[in-house]
Amino acid sequence: MNSFDPVLDHRTRLENARLDAEERRRLAMVEQCSPGNTHEARVRAWERLHQVRLPRSSGHAVLAIVARQTGLALAEVHAVQQQRALPPAA
Repeated sequence: MNSFDPVLDHRTRLENARLDAEERRRLAMVEQCSPGNTHEARVRAWERLHQVRLPRSSGHAVLAIVARQTGLALAEVHAVQQQRALPPAA
C-alpha cells in the first residue's frame, strides 16, 4: 500500500517555501547593513527587501528609516540620492 499523503506533502512544501523565504529575508537584512557593502549597495538591498525605490525628495520622512535600517548616516543616504540624480557618465 502506498503511504503517500498529498496533504502532508503539500504542507511540507509550504513549510519549506516559508523557511526559504525567511532565509532570503534574513540574508537581505544582513546585506542591507553590511559594512562590506557600498552605500549604494546597502540602499539597493533595502529597496529590494521592501520592494520600493528610494524617494527622490531629500526631505522625505522614509530617508531616516532607510538610514537607520542600513546603518548609514542620513547624509550618506542623501549622497546616494544625489549620485542617482546625476546624468549618466558618457
